Amino acid sequence: MKKGLFLILISVFISFFSFGQKKTKVEIKHTDVMKGDREIRRLQGNVVFKHDDAYMYCDSAISYAKDNRFEAYGHVRIVNKEVTVYGDTLFYSSSSSMASLRGNIRMIHEKMTLTTHFLDYDLKKNMGFYRNGGKIVDATNILQSQIGCYYVNDRMLFFKNDVELKNPNYVMQTDTLKYKTTTNVAYFVGPTTVVSNKDEIYTRNGWYNTNTDLAQLYQDSYLHSGAKYVYGDDMFYDRNKDEGIIRKNAVIKDTVEKLTLSSQYALYEGKKQAAFLTKKVLVVKEFDGDSLFLHADSILFNQYTIAPLDSTRSDSITYEVIKAFHKVRFYKSDVQGVCDSLVYHALDSMIYLCTEPIVWSEENQMTGLDIRLKLGENNTKMEKIIIESDAFLVAQSDEDQFNQMKSKSLVGYIKNNELVRVDMFQNGETIYYMKDDDEVVGVNKAVCSDISAYLKKGKIDHIVFKNKPEGTFSPLSQFPKNQLKLDQFNWFDAVRPVDSQDVFNWRKR
Repeated sequence: MKKGLFLILISVFISFFSFGQKKTKVEIKHTDVMKGDREIRRLQGNVVFKHDDAYMYCDSAISYAKDNRFEAYGHVRIVNKEVTVYGDTLFYSSSSSMASLRGNIRMIHEKMTLTTHFLDYDLKKNMGFYRNGGKIVDATNILQSQIGCYYVNDRMLFFKNDVELKNPNYVMQTDTLKYKTTTNVAYFVGPTTVVSNKDEIYTRNGWYNTNTDLAQLYQDSYLHSGAKYVYGDDMFYDRNKDEGIIRKNAVIKDTVEKLTLSSQYALYEGKKQAAFLTKKVLVVKEFDGDSLFLHADSILFNQYTIAPLDSTRSDSITYEVIKAFHKVRFYKSDVQGVCDSLVYHALDSMIYLCTEPIVWSEENQMTGLDIRLKLGENNTKMEKIIIESDAFLVAQSDEDQFNQMKSKSLVGYIKNNELVRVDMFQNGETIYYMKDDDEVVGVNKAVCSDISAYLKKGKIDHIVFKNKPEGTFSPLSQFPKNQLKLDQFNWFDAVRPVDSQDVFNWRKR
């Protein structure tokens, strides 16, 4: 009884398993000539096979009935729903639904054509695969690679090794690429370049819509056009408008101006030659043997071009304007400064400091209503410091002793990265500590219309008074302490940037 029940259960299980694994036969739908037996048959002329929903055509074939497979030769064609595949030879097995095609192969689906010499086509999964080089052409693009796979149902192509996508406007090269035929979007993982006759895109991860020319670039990405490079790790880019949004590690470089702007958020407008940067902004301007580091809450960058007045000439002038807004701090080895706002104008080689500006050079602090820094030699060197109103220069002589110069305006001259002379004009006043072998011997207080101070190694060496000076010299012990500071004296050393990283640390005056 138990043995009989066991045999019944086994029989039911086998029947159920066989039903679940039911295999369909390959049907011979037509042939002009058939030779052979039930095991092996040779077919000749207009041969047609059918398996499930697929029809397969050829000139001649060998059919292996027991194994439910066949070999097809000459003008091979497979029609599987909306897919048509052409080849020279075909090896097909119903057990795997795998068609192995060799020769001159074309796989056509909608507007896409794949050509190769070796193709494995899984009719059940509706997927074609090649590993010895292939090319795919659609309405706008030509794609080539060593390895490729086309998932027909998903309309997705996968490419590997020496991948190249040619578009009428650019060429894309990468190592690994996925391509959606319904949207014409290319997805890439690994080093990828997109090169046109006007610019270049590089990334290690992202996607590119070949219809709309929109791109999302995620890792180690950059745009290159002329002398400019735009870098970012999370960049959305519209190639038609030449506009981008960068949300991480944004960097804009101008190799001609030797200028680098970086931040954690940036808007880039290539056609307008403009950019806006905010969040941890840093501007680096290279000078001969030195660099200026500047930080602000936000930066607006613009590039302008002036056409020549003579229409027969083509030598237009291109220049940059940088505007820095709020909490501006900059550091250069010979000059440091702070202010609320700043403008760099490359055409007149000038840096304008606005709203409570302070500039330091060596031991000297300069303040005024506004301050300008004049650049020379193709904007590669700092040349002058100019103050038009309320000019005040302070240099610490000792712990509580300050040399002071005050006037309506001031011009400081820089040579070889050193402040060497300061000229002060109109209503000049000075307080100067006279020393002998580093010992203070007295205090000189003078009033003079115009004054020039000459410096050595950043320190005042001597002062020249012009136009009938009036002054007094007194020993330090006899000089009134309440007159040791000129009106509007301030010492702001606590807010001075001490190095390139200190520009990020805002401190109030």
